[in-house]
Order: sequence, then structure tokens, then C-alpha cells
Amino acid sequence: MSTEVVVEVVAQLLDVDEEELTAQRPLAAIAGWDSVNSLRVLVYLERELNVSLDYERFVAAQTVGDLAAITADAQRAGARP
Repeated sequence: MSTEVVVEVVAQLLDVDEEELTAQRPLAAIAGWDSVNSLRVLVYLERELNVSLDYERFVAAQTVGDLAAITADAQRAGARP
């Protein structure tokens, strides 16, 4: 999972410009990032990529790059049953 895909998803769901989002961008600094929208991102990624993301790691993520790493790990682990 590339950071670019996570950037696209976050930008689309939170209606922010992709240019604002980099791997180092703190999630807390993204307009609209809150508990509800973070769950929207989680569910969207899980459904679109057919993976199960580690919830504890996901909510502990601090940056866009962290989300990309968590998603990549889930893809390496394989699709969910």
C-alpha cells in the first residue's frame, strides 16, 4: 500500500487537498480528522482493499505515513476471510 493511496482516501473522505497530505503530516493537523472520520477511513480502506486493519494500531497512528504502514502490513498478511 503506497502512501499515495492512503492520501487519496483521506483527501476524498475528509474533502481536503491531496497536496496538504504528506507521509509526515500529523493526523491531528488535518482539517476534519476526528474519531468519526478516522473510523470512516478505516472502514473504507478495509472494504476497498478486503483487509482487516489492526484497530489498536490504527487509532494510535500519528501520521499519514503510519496509516500507510498499517495498511501495507494488513495487505501483506492477506485478505480477510
